[in-house]
Amino acid sequence: MRIFNNDGSEPEMCGNGIRCLARFVAALDGAGERTYRIDTGAGVIVPEILADGQVSVDMGTPILEAARVPCTLTPNHASGAAVRAPLRVGDATWHTTAVSMGNPHSVIFAMPDGSPIDLDTLPLTALGPSFEHHPAFPKRTNTEFVTVINRSRLRMRVWERGAGPTLACGTGACALVVAAVLEGLADRHCVVDLPGGPLDIHWRCVPFCDLWPFLEQ
Repeated sequence: MRIFNNDGSEPEMCGNGIRCLARFVAALDGAGERTYRIDTGAGVIVPEILADGQVSVDMGTPILEAARVPCTLTPNHASGAAVRAPLRVGDATWHTTAVSMGNPHSVIFAMPDGSPIDLDTLPLTALGPSFEHHPAFPKRTNTEFVTVINRSRLRMRVWERGAGPTLACGTGACALVVAAVLEGLADRHCVVDLPGGPLDIHWRCVPFCDLWPFLEQ
């Protein structure tokens, strides 16, 4: 699978795109429950057609080391992860957690003053380009702004690299659950509400055992 954004750029992966592709191929095959192995710029991704027609995708292991996201945010843990790292955007300092799901994400849970993000009034089209093209992200970045409803329900708006505001972002939903776990805000199995509908996300393993002391702080 290759995918192109509306600005002509080519991202490594698209979580919702691969779900659409799996449904399309399954319809052509007349297949019921089955899995596919799909080569992407982020490696081999395995979507599964479930009995109820939904599509589940094994998105692989998230990348947390800042240099591999890639970003130049200062790592604040021995693992090399940048969690709640300060990022100066315009006249304000935001705090972001950098995660790669094969493509780079910057996940933000609070306004610069520490208050919760009001997603309904957030000036996404004004903020999004400033994050996407920030020099801290040499390959640009997708940016997720998140409201924590409770430990198993999150709400998100996304500015996608090369596409702008979109109704959903599968890799972004996965990245935000990883970031929420690392920041101690959510459990590893969450529903993420997006403008296009909910996604059920389950982070089944933590790749860096030495992150646990950070999580307990």
